[in-house]
Amino acid sequence: MKSFLFLLFSLFFLQLKASAQLNWQTFNVPGASSTWIDGIDGNTIVGSFEENGILKGFSYNRLSETWSILQAPGYDWTLPLAISGNTIVGSVGLHTPYSRNGFTLQNNSTWSFLNSPDHGTELEAKGVDGSYIVGGTAIGLGFISDGNSWSYYNSPFGERTSFEGISGSTIVGTYFNTSDYLTRGFIKNDSSWTLLDVAEAVETLPRDIDGNHIVGQYRMADSEPTPTYRSFFYDGTSLIYLDAPSAESTYAWGIDGNTIVGSFNDSTGVSQGFILTVTEPSALSLLAVGLGVLFRRSRKRD
Repeated sequence: MKSFLFLLFSLFFLQLKASAQLNWQTFNVPGASSTWIDGIDGNTIVGSFEENGILKGFSYNRLSETWSILQAPGYDWTLPLAISGNTIVGSVGLHTPYSRNGFTLQNNSTWSFLNSPDHGTELEAKGVDGSYIVGGTAIGLGFISDGNSWSYYNSPFGERTSFEGISGSTIVGTYFNTSDYLTRGFIKNDSSWTLLDVAEAVETLPRDIDGNHIVGQYRMADSEPTPTYRSFFYDGTSLIYLDAPSAESTYAWGIDGNTIVGSFNDSTGVSQGFILTVTEPSALSLLAVGLGVLFRRSRKRD
């Protein structure tokens, strides 16, 4: 038997007055009916768009202003979700019968499809940092893989764990709380798991991490079936709420340094992409962050 020490914390974001002049850049694929931006690394952004009812992926180099349309061979739809260097990860799928599979794409040309020795192909790759890929399996386990070895995890807080983003040894993700049927977030660093909750939000969904910078979404209590989502940027000590101008909902999906990418729904329900560069947090009026220790315990596993 081995004993593992889990330090379980909760981050509660306490709202103070926030005022900042943020420069939002709307970014849409030409001719697309909807655009979603999911990942960024340096000058390259990746995401997906809908054209004539078909969901396709793209990568775009902002420096050279060059496009690559990404459609995995043999699949109905392609959804790039993250990028690190020349590696793009995400999911692909079929409509009939419905299925999805994680993928890696090297240099916009070489496709590889993930096949876990324990959980097969029904999984989704959601984050990448160097050679390490993270995501979730069909049965609700978070995974880390370098393409050869695989490790699987279930959050100590709840069920249906999904790893969303990775930076070095730190992972952000979500879990499902079976007591209230809502999704919440966490930070995982080695054997330490930290709850991540926006104050008064019913759901908190961290999506990506770069260093100690985290972005994601949260939802306050509101009426169904069209809940409103807002986004946040967290730098390790302070939090900024992010709301795209004139947006019904705002979804931050990726971060690289101080540049955030994502999408928002306009008043007509159309999804548009955005690129946002955040000035240094010290220059803004921010939302303070409180750190509270929930509990500390030792677990034993075989």
